[in-house]
Amino acid sequence: MNRRIFLRLAALAAIGVSAALIYRNTAPIGAWNYFRWAARGQKQRFFGPPGIVALGECSSYNTNLLPCLRGLWNQAEMPEVRGKRVLIKPNLVDFLENHPVTTAPEVVVGVADLLFELGAREITVGDGSAFRRETWPIAEANRLASALASRGLKFVDLNYDDPQPVPIKEKWFQRASEFWLPRNVLNSDLIISVPKLKTHHWAGVSLSLKNLLGVVPGARYGWPKNMLHVNGLPLSILGVYQILPPVISVVDGIIGMEGDGPLFGNPVPHGLLAVGRDPVSVDVICTQLMGFSIESVPHLMLAAWAGIGQTHRIKIQGVPRESLQRHYKPPPSI
Repeated sequence: MNRRIFLRLAALAAIGVSAALIYRNTAPIGAWNYFRWAARGQKQRFFGPPGIVALGECSSYNTNLLPCLRGLWNQAEMPEVRGKRVLIKPNLVDFLENHPVTTAPEVVVGVADLLFELGAREITVGDGSAFRRETWPIAEANRLASALASRGLKFVDLNYDDPQPVPIKEKWFQRASEFWLPRNVLNSDLIISVPKLKTHHWAGVSLSLKNLLGVVPGARYGWPKNMLHVNGLPLSILGVYQILPPVISVVDGIIGMEGDGPLFGNPVPHGLLAVGRDPVSVDVICTQLMGFSIESVPHLMLAAWAGIGQTHRIKIQGVPRESLQRHYKPPPSI
C-alpha cells in the first residue's frame, strides 16, 4: 500500500469515526435532521462568514482592564450596543476558596463600564447557579456584589426570574415543543456571555456556550438542572444557545482552571482575554489555546457538524495566538 492510498484510507476512517461520535450525541433528533444538519454544516464551513476573535494579553486583575477590553471590542468588530438592553452573564456556578471557579468581578464590571461608554440603554448582570438554590451569596463571596454596588448595577437571580415559554427550534430537546426562559433574558436585546476559561469534567471545556446553561431557571427545571444532562449535554448546550437573543462573548482567561473543572481544578495564570461576536468561534480558539482539539469537546464537534457558528474559518486579531498558547491538564473526560 503506497502513501497516497494510506492517507486516503486514514481520512475516510477519521470521517467515519467523527460521524459515529456525532450520531451518538444526536441520535434522538432522527436520521432526517441528522443529514440535514450535516449538509448545513458543510455549507457553513466552506461558504459561511468567517469568525473574528480578538485576543488580548493581561497578566493581572489589578490592571485597568477597560482600555484592553475597548481595543479588543473594536478589533473583534462587535455589534452596536447603543440604546440596547444588555444582559451580562458571568459564571457563578458556585464558590470554592482557592479555586478559580467564577468569572472575576473585575472583568464583569470592566465589560459593564465599556457598555456604559458605548451608550447601552440598560445593563443587567444575571446568572442562575446550578448547585445552590440562591445565586446572590456566590456573588457576595467572589466580591462581585460589592463591585456591582459601586456602579449601581442590577443583579438578577435567573433561577427565579419569572420564566416564560419559548418555542423550540428544530429537535434540540426531546419530547418538548417549548422551553422556559427568564423574563430578563427574553427582554434583552443582547446577551454577553462572560465565562471563566476552564475545563469541565463532562463537557470538556466550560466557555461561552456552556456558560449559557446558567440562564435555565432552576425554579422551573430543578437543581442541578439535570434535565439538561438527561437530554444530552451537547444537544442542550446548543439548543439553549439557539433560542436566546443574540449572544456575544468576552472570556476571562486571566486566571484559568485546569484538571477537574468546573469546580475542583487548579489555577492557571494564562493572562488571556478573548472577545468575539460568534461564541462558537471564540470557544474554538480558547479550546485550542488550552491545548485541546475541538474533537475532544462534543458540543463543539456538534456545532461544526450542524453548521452552528464558524468552527474552521476564524480570523485572529490582537495578540498572536502563539504567545497565548498553553497546555492545560485535561479533565477526566478528555
